[in-house]
Amino acid sequence: MSALLARLGVRTRATVAAVTAVAAAIVVAGVVVVLLLGWSLDKATTEDARSAGREVVHEIARSGAGDLTGTDVAGTGDSASVLQILDAQGRVVAADPALSGQPPLTPVRPAPGHEVVETVDLTVNGSGEDYRLVSTGVPGPGGPYTVVSARSLAPVTEALTRLSLLFVAAALPLLAISALTVHRAVGSALRPVERMRRTVSEITTRDLGRRVDVPPGRDEVHRLAETLNSMLDRLASAQGAQRRFVSDASHELRSPVNTISTALEVAEHHPAAMGGDELIEVVSRETSRLRELVDDLLVLARTDDTTDNPPYGEVDLDDLARAEAERARATVDLRVEIRTQPVKVTGNAAQLRRAIRNLVDNAREHTTGRICVRTRIDESMAVVEVVDDGPGVPARDRERIFQRFVRRDDARHHGAPGTGGSAGLGLAIVAGIAARHGGSAECRESDDPAYPGARFRIRLPLRKAL
Repeated sequence: MSALLARLGVRTRATVAAVTAVAAAIVVAGVVVVLLLGWSLDKATTEDARSAGREVVHEIARSGAGDLTGTDVAGTGDSASVLQILDAQGRVVAADPALSGQPPLTPVRPAPGHEVVETVDLTVNGSGEDYRLVSTGVPGPGGPYTVVSARSLAPVTEALTRLSLLFVAAALPLLAISALTVHRAVGSALRPVERMRRTVSEITTRDLGRRVDVPPGRDEVHRLAETLNSMLDRLASAQGAQRRFVSDASHELRSPVNTISTALEVAEHHPAAMGGDELIEVVSRETSRLRELVDDLLVLARTDDTTDNPPYGEVDLDDLARAEAERARATVDLRVEIRTQPVKVTGNAAQLRRAIRNLVDNAREHTTGRICVRTRIDESMAVVEVVDDGPGVPARDRERIFQRFVRRDDARHHGAPGTGGSAGLGLAIVAGIAARHGGSAECRESDDPAYPGARFRIRLPLRKAL
């Protein structure tokens, strides 16, 4: 049943659910009303039977039952209400003409002043029905007597049957009206969703500027429209960034290729203008530049690819920072200060090493002679900082510098391999790796007088203790 409903549409499922709920409510209400009415009619029937025998009880208590005849105890003249009087031995002393010749209606003999109420099946005037019997013990002249007053329960059964049929007759149109109302109401509520679906289906990669109409109100459909528009905004932004990236990457890749092609053409047509050694030097330099650019593009692609899952494990961030700082110390005329505290994170060691190396190379290219590499813990975050005594980064460029293919004309950026050379990918790689590990990369103003240049920082979540 659940599998069948799952294949149905929202309108059908909502209609079925509503009709089921209404039907259950009608059934519960009908059962309660029928039970209450049945209890009330049953109580009234018992009271009617008691009232019908009360006069005879008073008469027997005063004068005895010797002079009573069938006419004296006759009820309504039909079989709906009948009386029977029994003596102490259980013999019928007097009875309603409808009970003429019948044995005692009940074997019970209540003590004087007491009564017994029961329901029995009696045949009166050739018709068998359920009767409510009220047997009352009466003290009187000639010994105790039992007055049996019987009241037919057929009117109660008939009334309950009619009421049940009335509920069934009323339930059918109510269910039909409920189904139609819910079906139309759900359809009206889903109409904006259908318009959104058609709009989204018509949007192509060449037309990401279109947006779905936001219906009035603050309900779920309104929030769905806002979410879809937000998603389309992100897709348009991502597409624009992708196109810019492809354009910039094509331009950057074209530059060394053109240089190599030009050098080869000059060497071919003007051998005297470019010797073999000079040609090899140009080709080697541009090939190295091309290889570096391709490697950077591959790293960026991996950081963007959410399906790429490199192995993660425990990484000693301070060990990586110390190793990269020691590597930088090998540079002539460069002083490298190392201030590391033990810091452990969870991540890919190769990617984190690449991010720290890019920061160190960036500082090495712009320092006047001193850099400092630090690791520490700040507000439950692991922090790697690389500071230098170079020209620094203007405040307006501190966020933009982490974007891809960003170039600045000042001395800080010019020809800096640490930022990805002329391509400007080094810091973009740092930001991508940090984001992939749940952290961030940022550039701040240095707060150390010994290092007044730029302060680049990576913040990563600490490794959680098991």
